[in-house]
Amino acid sequence: MNQFAFPAPTARQVCLGGEFNNWDTKAGPMLKGPEGMWHLGAALKPGRYEYRFLADEVWCNDPSAQQIKRNSLGTENCVRIG
Repeated sequence: MNQFAFPAPTARQVCLGGEFNNWDTKAGPMLKGPEGMWHLGAALKPGRYEYRFLADEVWCNDPSAQQIKRNSLGTENCVRIG
């Protein structure tokens, strides 16, 4: 199980979108834990995946991303390899 975590203590909702769920943020709602850290486990096959977090309807990068890649929308995606 791949664990994703995103620090957003004031956010009301955080979701995970990426290539592994066809960027469907409704498929990746996260749970808020202590001290405002949001968590979600995702079963991913080994490979390279682009993803981002959606916090209160704003796309955000993962501060602990392994890599950052420019996307076709002129913004950036985070990259996880594993």
